[in-house]
Amino acid sequence: MRCRFRRLNYILFLSISLFLFYRIYNINPILSYSQSPFTLIHYQNYTYRVLSSSFTYNSRGSYLNFAYFNVEQRNRVLYIHFLYDISVSSQWQPDGHLYPIQIAQYGLSHWSRLELNSKYQQNKIYNFSRIQPKENNHCSSWHTIKDEIFLSNTYIHFTISSNCSLHFHFFNNNIELIYSTKTVHDLGTLTNRIIPLKGSPRQVNRYMLIDIEKLMRKTLVFRHDFIKIQICGDTQSSVDQLIIGNQTLYDQQAFYSAIRWLLNNQDLQTGCWFIHVQRNYAHHTHYHLRNPWCSAMAQGQAASLLVRLYSLSNNNEHLLAIRRAILPLWSSNVTRAYFKNRFFWLEEYPLESTTKGLFVLNGCLYALIGIIDANTIDYQPYLSELINQIIISLQHMLPYYVHPNISNWSLYDLSHITMKSKINTASYSYHLVHITLLQCLRQIFKKTNYSVSQLFDFYVERFTSTIL
Repeated sequence: MRCRFRRLNYILFLSISLFLFYRIYNINPILSYSQSPFTLIHYQNYTYRVLSSSFTYNSRGSYLNFAYFNVEQRNRVLYIHFLYDISVSSQWQPDGHLYPIQIAQYGLSHWSRLELNSKYQQNKIYNFSRIQPKENNHCSSWHTIKDEIFLSNTYIHFTISSNCSLHFHFFNNNIELIYSTKTVHDLGTLTNRIIPLKGSPRQVNRYMLIDIEKLMRKTLVFRHDFIKIQICGDTQSSVDQLIIGNQTLYDQQAFYSAIRWLLNNQDLQTGCWFIHVQRNYAHHTHYHLRNPWCSAMAQGQAASLLVRLYSLSNNNEHLLAIRRAILPLWSSNVTRAYFKNRFFWLEEYPLESTTKGLFVLNGCLYALIGIIDANTIDYQPYLSELINQIIISLQHMLPYYVHPNISNWSLYDLSHITMKSKINTASYSYHLVHITLLQCLRQIFKKTNYSVSQLFDFYVERFTSTIL
């Protein structure tokens, strides 16, 4: 299938930028348990969050528990893209690809950080208005930051010209991180790493701690360090407005980076963000994903992200992008499957045949929330009908997601029924994802459809009984 793309000239309105720029963020907010919208779950050295009774969902606000997601740190993220400043996924393709689900989650997590932590003051910020090489030297002198910096606060934002490089030397860790717009053939050594930047002059928004740990594939021994900075290039080269430590600005720009990619890469005819990674399902080589494939989960989460953009911009182009995102969820079978040839389902991984499906639970629920978000800001009767169809399917299908052998545990999908596969037990983390999504839907429907809210409440209680 040939995809038609149109490059959208996305304008960051000054009012929006100023609104987000002055939101204040703290890296580690302390939340009281009585007021927190989350309940903390500690399991095997990890801390998870499900929703508490004080959680209230708002289609314009923080997205579930995503403020505590760090997409950049995931094992499946290879690095941050050298041009788009978004996460590159290694899932199913070791060389990496731009995965719409991951990009939407990247944007939602940074939006949620801005929203959830707006009242907290952030750490110290360092500014350099302009750095240039010396007239008689290829490099500038070193600029040393006098304070020791926590590496968790190494967010950087700058504008860099062509044919130059910006060097950060970390004293304690003996590492040099180099951002370069020059032609690069060797990406570095054991003690330095060159990150090639495509497209110059350009703005750059990075998190140095992630860049070091992803590209050098090592965890830094010292978690705080002294840093010195240098630019190398010709006399016309410059780095302007270098800002270090402003996480609010980093989150804002990461949100916009995800938005830009989604707006510029949506297929205008179908509304899909097509995924061109060819896949078979697990060991079943005769079950193929469509090629290219359109994920209902990607469409739903991208719609949720665009709804939050539209709440700021009120831009009709953004509204049209939301409508296109929802289009493949209701107007065609491109993301659909039918359980027992009867119950309609939105597939995260759509197979070639709609009579066969995986029926992944979390993918359909994320898509449902995306439809609800879209319908909240742009009410359409057909979306209300689509929501009702999914609810009817959930009423009949949720019992199948209760594990037959492990009391009150959830299943990831229904492939054991549709493909006679081994039962796909939800991992601990996915079990918590199921609980969180069902909690959210319970809260959404509590005031508008009590019986539907009770349906979700029943499974929330069952599934949480295994972890609390």
